[in-house]
Amino acid sequence: MKHVNLGRTGLKVSEYCIGADNFGYQTDAADSIRIMERAFEGGVNFIDTANSYGPADNRGISEEIVGRFVKSRRSEVVLATKGRSRIGDGPNDEGVSRKYVMQAIDDSLRRLGTDYVDLYQIHAPDPTTPIDETVDAYNDVVRAGKARYIGVSNFAGYHLMDALWKQDRKNLASFASVQPRYNLLYREPERELFKVCADQGIGVMAYSPQAGGFLLGKHRNFLAESGGRFAEDFRAHSFYRTTYWNEPTFKAMEAFLQVTEKYGVSPNALALRWVISNPVMTSCIVGARTLEQLESNLDAWDTEVPQEALDEATTIGDELWDTAPWKPQMQANQGPSPFPGINSPVSTASPA
Repeated sequence: MKHVNLGRTGLKVSEYCIGADNFGYQTDAADSIRIMERAFEGGVNFIDTANSYGPADNRGISEEIVGRFVKSRRSEVVLATKGRSRIGDGPNDEGVSRKYVMQAIDDSLRRLGTDYVDLYQIHAPDPTTPIDETVDAYNDVVRAGKARYIGVSNFAGYHLMDALWKQDRKNLASFASVQPRYNLLYREPERELFKVCADQGIGVMAYSPQAGGFLLGKHRNFLAESGGRFAEDFRAHSFYRTTYWNEPTFKAMEAFLQVTEKYGVSPNALALRWVISNPVMTSCIVGARTLEQLESNLDAWDTEVPQEALDEATTIGDELWDTAPWKPQMQANQGPSPFPGINSPVSTASPA
């Protein structure tokens, strides 16, 4: 397991980051802790959670479970969490206003059982709050010692650049990382966001590198695997189906599986290695519902994947990119650009 710097910072993180969104939801506390213990035995030192992770009636349970694991090894864990989602019934219980940020970080620290997190992130853009207010609040979180570094998730490149410019202008703590959805079948970040990250030295933590298990061949012939992210009982199944549940993407998935058979590598190994091979990438956030899934992920990191396999997989993604069925929806859901004359699409919906 390699450990690399998070963007331009000196913080060393494992290329494999444990995604904790299943903990307390699809995976009970005991199994969640076993998964984290085994991951750390395998060289992982990085865990990502959020204040919204958990069933609808128990948001934040993921943070509580992670906190139980972290308690005895706080110094060796790089602990990341996020805030923005609704945490109550009041009008200020959602977003990234100063009021929300200050309350949310304290609530997260209480659930995690620690007095600081290593990385505190905005879960998604909040068009109802000026970014100036948000970056001021995040700067205060750092200055208070409640977070060592700060980052964002689900930001478009222009949103990130606007925030970085205002942080620089006001001499505030600067965002060190971004967390986008990215995999062979969903490459929107390449168009704009990754160019900003390369130019500004921003670390990239990709979530959904296996496309919610789609690239692993779990859902062939339009049949959703029980318990997976495409099953109707999963809280964000519509998010995944909107992007991947269509004929062109199923065709691309079958071609991807043929490449894995041709070169004798597992779909998991090719999917993860394809993502981490991007020069801007720092880490892949990979969740695991079971210990068996975690073992498969760890094995994938140790697998040598031929460059020819990566190149052929890229060709498959290129062909899908030309006709990606989700592009019209991205255009329809575009968020406001802070820069006149720029009208780049961004989806603020997020399953992670």
